[in-house]
Amino acid sequence: MFTFLTRLSRLAIGIPVALVVITVLGYTSLTMLPTASKHKDPGSCTVTMGSVINGQQRLLVTASGLPDNTQYLEAQPGVQSVWITTSSVGSSTDQSLRYKGPGKYTIDFDYYYWHINQVVQGTVTSCSASL
Repeated sequence: MFTFLTRLSRLAIGIPVALVVITVLGYTSLTMLPTASKHKDPGSCTVTMGSVINGQQRLLVTASGLPDNTQYLEAQPGVQSVWITTSSVGSSTDQSLRYKGPGKYTIDFDYYYWHINQVVQGTVTSCSASL
């Protein structure tokens, strides 16, 4: 009986969490297509020191050569991330990510798609710099 109740409580927690994830990914996937189907060559990006915005030093992340009007997760893996959409010419300039002190900053441009009932993450381009 205890095993049954334990599994039932996991279901009670897991189902709402799964629904939230599916809802968010379903909404964003309406504007996202797998990048491999939209362009031939990977894009490029750079990360440098940006401006001070609201008293916070920011990173300046620029990208080019990406598919136009496509949504990506601009991410410093495990630290911070922000959703961006490329311009009509496939470029992006963003200062949303914060500078966290001296060190190496690696920024990935990730996209997500469904494959065999699973969400798959791909990285279209990545850049890094010691700042």
